[in-house]
Amino acid sequence: MILSIDSSHGTSAAVFSNDCLSFVSFDDPFGHAESIGLAIEKALSEAQVSVEQLTSVAVGRGPAPYTGLRVGMAAATALSKARSLPLLGVITLDAIAYAAGEKDLLVVTDAKRKELFAATYKAGKRLQGPMLLTVNALGSYPGFDLIEQRCNAKLIGSYAQMALQSGIDLNELSALYLRSPDVTPSAGKKVSG
Repeated sequence: MILSIDSSHGTSAAVFSNDCLSFVSFDDPFGHAESIGLAIEKALSEAQVSVEQLTSVAVGRGPAPYTGLRVGMAAATALSKARSLPLLGVITLDAIAYAAGEKDLLVVTDAKRKELFAATYKAGKRLQGPMLLTVNALGSYPGFDLIEQRCNAKLIGSYAQMALQSGIDLNELSALYLRSPDVTPSAGKKVSG
């Protein structure tokens, strides 16, 4: 039984046991911290599954903007450690590509600042990326079908389930930001003297 969590764009959680048993999503792009616990609680409740029945936790590790991604990864890490469950890290672009089928794809998600997070796939295998592209660079990938889609916990869980069955390693757990945060600490005032 897999609990999947994604906060790369909105906040969502899903429960899988062969099929998706429940899926809960909140679209507030700034309310990750407020909704992550509720999403997990509702997903477990709707699936009629207790935390004790879980066998692993899967989490989207980006690429995505800094703050939202950190919330989902922290929640997944805390739950997996508290329950001694394996934590599975899923690249969000891989999950989107898997759902689209074994085609030649250029998968992109919104990175803000007129940029896109992107990866290319051939017959289901990632060729390039994850990388950061400008919108103008999309024309540099002829022969690839463009998929622009937001990721969610349902896609993360589906990919994680397939990966476990296929022996794909999901042990890499570092977050993929691909650029520095939008907000950084101030350097402070310079005082002369």
